[in-house]
Amino acid sequence: MATRAVATAIAIYGTAHPLGGIAEPMVTDSYNLYGVPGLIEMPTAENADDGEFSGSFSRSGDQTRTALTFQFSPRLSGTFRYTKIPDYGGGTDYYDRNFDLRFQFLDETKYLPSVAVGFQDIVGTSLYSAEYLVATKSIGEQLRFTAGLGWGRLGSYGSFAEFGDRDFVVREEGGEFNIEQWFSGPVAPFGGVAWSPTDKLTFKAEYSSDAYEVETRRGLVDYDSPWNFGAEYRFNEGVSVSVASLYGSEIGAQVNFTLNPKRPLLGPGNETGPLPVRPRPSRSEDPAAWGQEWTTDPADLAGLEGGIDKALANEGIKLRAISLEGTRADVRIENNRYYAEAQAIGRTARILTRALPPSVEILTVTPVRDGVPASQISFRRSDLERLENASSDAILSEAVYSEEMVGLPDGMEFVDPTYPETNWFLGTYLGFGLFDPDEPIRGDFGIRVGGSVTLMPGVVASGSVKYRVIGNTEEASAKQRSENVPVVRTDFREYARATDVFIDTLQLAYFGRPAPELYSRVTAGVLERMYTGVSTELMWKPLDGPLAIGGEVNYVVKRDYDGGFGLQDYDVVTGHASAYYDFANGYNVQLDAGRYLAGDYGGTLTLERRFDNGWRFGAYATMTDVSAEDFGDGSFDKGLYMQVPLGWATGQPSKSIHSFSISPFTSDGGQRVRVDDRLYERVRRYHKPDIEGSGGRFWR
Repeated sequence: MATRAVATAIAIYGTAHPLGGIAEPMVTDSYNLYGVPGLIEMPTAENADDGEFSGSFSRSGDQTRTALTFQFSPRLSGTFRYTKIPDYGGGTDYYDRNFDLRFQFLDETKYLPSVAVGFQDIVGTSLYSAEYLVATKSIGEQLRFTAGLGWGRLGSYGSFAEFGDRDFVVREEGGEFNIEQWFSGPVAPFGGVAWSPTDKLTFKAEYSSDAYEVETRRGLVDYDSPWNFGAEYRFNEGVSVSVASLYGSEIGAQVNFTLNPKRPLLGPGNETGPLPVRPRPSRSEDPAAWGQEWTTDPADLAGLEGGIDKALANEGIKLRAISLEGTRADVRIENNRYYAEAQAIGRTARILTRALPPSVEILTVTPVRDGVPASQISFRRSDLERLENASSDAILSEAVYSEEMVGLPDGMEFVDPTYPETNWFLGTYLGFGLFDPDEPIRGDFGIRVGGSVTLMPGVVASGSVKYRVIGNTEEASAKQRSENVPVVRTDFREYARATDVFIDTLQLAYFGRPAPELYSRVTAGVLERMYTGVSTELMWKPLDGPLAIGGEVNYVVKRDYDGGFGLQDYDVVTGHASAYYDFANGYNVQLDAGRYLAGDYGGTLTLERRFDNGWRFGAYATMTDVSAEDFGDGSFDKGLYMQVPLGWATGQPSKSIHSFSISPFTSDGGQRVRVDDRLYERVRRYHKPDIEGSGGRFWR
């Protein structure tokens, strides 16, 4: 039976066909000059497609606005907006940061309009603070009518009633919720119409209820009329431009970009298609093939293992360990190519059906990372044969999930037990500094070199060095500080000024499995640009449940500005208890409570939307016992973040991701130490909810 190795190779490889993809169009909705679905400046009750992300850049008179809008759910959207108002006071420019929320609570029907409620500048300075109720109705395919009622800024022109008192004072620090003012003060009507004679061109007219009172008093706007007129042209489904006549005296213009995480730029992807499942002959047709004599032949076993190892390597998957028996096969794999673990597991299962003799019925695949298993998934081979052309949900519903601990079970052998294992990288980095009063956008570009060494399963040494080639973050204005709060983050300018070459990270980490459903991490060394120390973490997470609970304790010392091994005279013990809950359809919530870098106590709430292809969009807010006055501009820490997978843009499978964050109010309160490979993100993607929610990638 020495020829089985050759037969295995032929059976595994067979003929593969590339899986091509055709670009799907992205739907572009109409956004107003404030960056929200609307007419010209007034909002409408329309929503963008679920998951759509929009970036708009507009100029209205002398004001410039940059807005980022995300359709967080089919009904709820949020907007972050950054506005520059020139010569606002004393000849200086004013930069305003604010957030919007809007909720569509009625869909348009044949006879009824869609209806939405919106909150503008919900946690800002109140310069743009407003609330509104708005309805929109389509008449045919070309006309859309909108009518609404506005309060606050949108109730400042043509008001017909008043609901209590409203404070129109602009808050210098901002950042606090102005709940007591919602739907109070004068209320005024607004409305308009949009007409689209073609798919690319739309004309708009609106009656505005915004009197621009603050700007008019300061001589920034010459307000002559509540009527605005405009036109929008769509170059394609993702890019549009608009021009408008505003207040009877000004001209406005806007460019808008939209994309949707659900619709990759190159369609489903153009990676090579997976190998098909190889059906077994029936036992009655070929009883000899179902024999188990191969289990006693070392040459057969070696041939099978070698064929499986080679086939997996061609898929970017490393075979770590294997056990072959007469009726079952167990493999441990490390996925180095696919963002979705389900895709790597599915391709592994297909290869096993092609390589193994017919007697093997139970196939168990265990993904590992740095030698540490997170879970194992078992399939019946007959289910794989029966359901290959069904949905991924069908086969995953038949799978059995179970835990796997560190170390090899009896009978399983390492394929390549050689340690240490080394990985190196050389790349570039781009860092941003946003919202500086003198220069709203600052940045650094440079080279990053580093690597990791897995010394043994679960023990990883890693580090990186950065060299800044060009940038201007060292010119940032000094951040507001309080004498009552230690300086833990607001001296980032001093770090940028001190050196262009610095150690970014240099650490040793141990990842363990102390007991079933428990995961542990200990990390020591240079944790981040500003801090060095020791970080410990323990997390409980069942592999098939939505809830995880963890705790983290850190002892850190502040690093010298020069980026070497020197330390400053500041150390602190921080720690948090954390709860994570994975809701359906990719919605996640995280709550952290504990002690922060400045010694302050409080909590952080994070809301996140995940997509099965690796996109993530989230928002967080941190409240601690640092007062709003001591915190300074913004009153409390808050921000947005986004993760974009490289494969979404290129169409090629990749585990690379690019992360961006927007923290508009940097201060010393509510700050946490940054630690690589915190357990929840490291573990969750190998568990049942994420594998089953992978968007059908098991059969991809």
